[in-house]
Amino acid sequence: MDNIDNITKEELATFIEREIDFEKLSELCGHITDAITEILNSCGMYFRIFSRVKSPGSIASKLKRGKYGSVGNPKKMQDLLGLRVVLYYYDDLSICRDIMESTFQMVDTWSRNTFNSDEFRATKINGVFRFPAEYFKLYKKKHWTLPIDTTFEIQFRTVFFEGWHEIEHDMRYKSLLSDDQFWKGSEELSRMLNCILANLELSDWTLVQLFDQLSYNHYKTGNWELMLKSKFRIKIDASEKLHPDILEIFNNNKKIAKQFFKCSRRKLIRSLLALDHPHVDYNLIIKLLNSRIVHNPEIEEACQHIETQFDEHTYQRTTFARLESNILFHLELPLMHKETRLFKSEFNSSALILYRWVRFKLNPVFEDMPEEISSYYNKLPGYNLKIVYKPEEMLYSMKINYIDSKSAGTMWHVHSSIALLEDQKLYFYHMTSRDMPRGMTQRSTFCKPSFINDLANKTGLVDIYRLSCMAQFITNQEEYNKIKEFIKNPARTLPIIVIMQRNNASDGFYTENNFKDGYDMNTFYVNGTRLAKVIGSYSHVYMADRCFSENFAQDNNIAPGVSDGCTCIFWPATSRKEPEIFTHDMICDTQFDFNRLIFHDENIPEKAFRHKLVQIIKDDNVSH
Repeated sequence: MDNIDNITKEELATFIEREIDFEKLSELCGHITDAITEILNSCGMYFRIFSRVKSPGSIASKLKRGKYGSVGNPKKMQDLLGLRVVLYYYDDLSICRDIMESTFQMVDTWSRNTFNSDEFRATKINGVFRFPAEYFKLYKKKHWTLPIDTTFEIQFRTVFFEGWHEIEHDMRYKSLLSDDQFWKGSEELSRMLNCILANLELSDWTLVQLFDQLSYNHYKTGNWELMLKSKFRIKIDASEKLHPDILEIFNNNKKIAKQFFKCSRRKLIRSLLALDHPHVDYNLIIKLLNSRIVHNPEIEEACQHIETQFDEHTYQRTTFARLESNILFHLELPLMHKETRLFKSEFNSSALILYRWVRFKLNPVFEDMPEEISSYYNKLPGYNLKIVYKPEEMLYSMKINYIDSKSAGTMWHVHSSIALLEDQKLYFYHMTSRDMPRGMTQRSTFCKPSFINDLANKTGLVDIYRLSCMAQFITNQEEYNKIKEFIKNPARTLPIIVIMQRNNASDGFYTENNFKDGYDMNTFYVNGTRLAKVIGSYSHVYMADRCFSENFAQDNNIAPGVSDGCTCIFWPATSRKEPEIFTHDMICDTQFDFNRLIFHDENIPEKAFRHKLVQIIKDDNVSH
């Protein structure tokens, strides 16, 4: 929109309300808030979180000030979504800043107060981050014409300054007067205000020092649990206790306890972040600190007998609205037929895989389901199951409809079948879909049933060639010619991913005849074996030897040099999509836009790109 200056604020607000889907933005804001809450809870941090989507009127007021989208200043507004995290302890500001910077894709740098030693102002730090793609794709409209970025702002404050910020925002920030004019004639009151701010800052600093001293006092008196609680200041239930073996070690040797007292709180929090939903207690603290910092053999021996517990993770929103239908997985392929096997045997073994899956899933609901495969129909409140089994006709069909017990208003639909068709081939069909209220879209947009892998491995699914949950290697000219023709085959229905080996791979790891058994995966930028385990039952994954790099480039119109270590996706002819080529630079530069694994000791770029490939293939599957 180019004529902001020519319309009133009210007209602009009306246009903004039409232009932006605020319902979806609120949902997006909720996802980001949930994600940050989950991260900070996982490391036991004390905090409160607040979030908001800027209202049309507030957006209009900000745009009318002329600071955004003008010819002279093309800058875009960045706080359409705003989150405020209130921390209980001053030293958590820098810790949370590092966590967010590592987790989301940051725009520019952190904005924070800078002031002289004799000047006092409220402490806060602000950062702007891009919307995570996995959440923003829920927003139906691709973009808007307004000068507003697809970013969100996070502001961190301490609990002592939380109330002050609200006063300052309304009384000074939104005031049209300069700070000098605001206090004109009341300089003594301005001085008193500085005294208040100085006391707040002193309170922040003193609180941390107080608990450090308290921890030391508990160390001297041998109150080990209280020492840990006041030293590391993370949430631990009052009922939690140190294991008797650890207590005995500390009581017998105070020097060992002192090593844990001296440990870094920041390092403990990073260790907790590397775990998935840990149940934080004193024993876990000792176990992590000993593993990372202390390395005491007595403690290590004691920790071997202490089981690490994890909290149950649920994601739930309770609201009701109009239902929207989404396809979450779709596959339709022939089953593999071997000349040494009878059709009847292949049909029965395949149908049995599906039947055992549904019986395991629904037998707690339908307790009268026969153990042996058979036709079955039953209906109970919230559940509907219909199985048709006609072995003489080689037909098996199951339709399941059920209510999600964890998400209000959500219905699941599963339809699978195996049938002998007129071309005398057995065909497998599957569709998983979900109906759920608008505004309640969960993170999961893809749902492949577990029996797919069993069916692919035991019977076999065929898309010209058999699908495999193991990467297929291209090591000789015959295999290369085979994949070249397969890529061009118009009858192919699933995508092909080809991962080229790096040209600079060390010959010390290179043995052509031993490629499949002992080849070093580090000579590829992408680990195809791990990729195939995830998507091998609904796509083809190949890993090509470096000796075919030049031929691969020529055959697929790839520029010289680009094929070195590249990864390509070849879509089926029916999709009418051009091949996608990812160079080694693109692979190495890939980042998570929401990086849950930043605190894990892994090759993050490779894992991020592999995650990206998986998501591309999944999105293609559910878009059909």
